[in-house]
Amino acid sequence: MAGLSDISSRREFIKTATASGAALTLAGCTGESTGSSSSETITIGLLQPFTGEVGWVGESSEVAVEIAIDEINNAGGINGNTVEIVAEDTEAGQQTATSAIRKLINSDGASTILGPTSFTLPAVMGIAQDNQVPIISPTAGTSELDDVGGEYIFRTASSDSLGGRAMARIAEQNGYEEIAVMYVDNQGGRSFGKTVVEGFEALGGTVTTEVAVTPGKNSYRSELTKAFEGSPEFVSLTAGAETGSIILNQWNEQGLGGVWGLSDDMQTNGFASEMGDIIEGSYAIGPLSGGDRYEEFASEYESRAGESPRPFTAEGYDAMILAALAAEAAGSSNPAELAEQIISVSQDGEAVESFQQGSNAIEDGADINYQGASGPVDFTENGNIRSPFAVVQSNGDSWEQTGRIEPDQLEF
Repeated sequence: MAGLSDISSRREFIKTATASGAALTLAGCTGESTGSSSSETITIGLLQPFTGEVGWVGESSEVAVEIAIDEINNAGGINGNTVEIVAEDTEAGQQTATSAIRKLINSDGASTILGPTSFTLPAVMGIAQDNQVPIISPTAGTSELDDVGGEYIFRTASSDSLGGRAMARIAEQNGYEEIAVMYVDNQGGRSFGKTVVEGFEALGGTVTTEVAVTPGKNSYRSELTKAFEGSPEFVSLTAGAETGSIILNQWNEQGLGGVWGLSDDMQTNGFASEMGDIIEGSYAIGPLSGGDRYEEFASEYESRAGESPRPFTAEGYDAMILAALAAEAAGSSNPAELAEQIISVSQDGEAVESFQQGSNAIEDGADINYQGASGPVDFTENGNIRSPFAVVQSNGDSWEQTGRIEPDQLEF
């Protein structure tokens, strides 16, 4: 069973093999499918961080996308053409991401870009728009994108403007009147953390303090002292798992009390098991998965990665399936023509749960509504989704779902 430690080396192989066939790609060339007898290859670009604290995002996203691509190719490919991926590492840096997306578009001929995260998407989306190549990000929650997508920018991840309000709603529903908010001082952390502040105050609660922290430090004792000065009952923490574990361990050592509300980076059973009873009773939020479809995906993911799906993995799978169905609906892998169909295949049609079902329905002349492993993926006109959130709580070993929050509960 392959673990995530094996994925980086496999990624290099796939990247090299796919790049060598870039001359065969359809994207940005004729924009036409050539029929079931074609030996052409359609390239999909995967633009994610594969190194650093959030390197797990790229590794887990790649597994999810590979699962989707295998299903697509086994069903005959996109418009009869084989699909491959080229993966590029953003290193969670804007300059690196900018160079990488230019390579994917100009050299590799990617018809669609999957990714990147909130750290780098604002820096590269203009390049995609200028080249009329769609981006579907499974990992960017930043509220900066709330009103700018829908033509070439889409995301299967919920916006922080909803996620932050969901965290505020958890605190309010559990009777907490005073909370503190901590977040890593980067695009994603600020976006989510500040929305928690705004949301909780809109619900009539008091935010005792707001603390931005620098990721990658060895000690956060001074930041914790500041956060707990007002003895808050509940503390929202937006951070990666590595920074989060340091903060939580040092909080425990200091005996500061209170209950945590943790962002979805820490909403994995591996993290809950590692932290153990330190976080027992703490809350986290995450996307509400798509029932049986999610279970099928999760089983396949675990067989390949050797662990349960991480946050955003089902969203990565769905992003790939949506791109493929959009190309089927367009009858073309031309990026601009494909982009025009992304919203339409996500809503207001015959419900389908797989590429094969969707492809068959499109061939029969039906409009389709893709229902994903991450749940319903109904894009708004701005390329966002409005999906329910799962509320989970630690039992001292794993996360257990204790409730759900609907999008209409976040209109405040």
